[in-house]
Amino acid sequence: MDVSRTDCGGITGAGEYRFRDGHLIVTLYQIAIWAERPQAIFTAVTSRFHNSMKLYVLASWRLPDTASADQPPAPANAEGMSLH
Repeated sequence: MDVSRTDCGGITGAGEYRFRDGHLIVTLYQIAIWAERPQAIFTAVTSRFHNSMKLYVLASWRLPDTASADQPPAPANAEGMSLH
């Protein structure tokens, strides 16, 4: 499933958020990508069930006008950031 920043309510920090029928985990790395490329779209995958609710994690990302499956380079300010 594709997820944009607006699909998540424009979140600005890493953490666990209510999302659809479960929770969404967002990392500092993903926030850095959205900060530099607000139009970025992530692929969300169901990781596991947590207290009878789905737990989604953001995986690969792309820009809306990127037709190929190649992932753009990470933003410069994301280097060295924790994934959690």
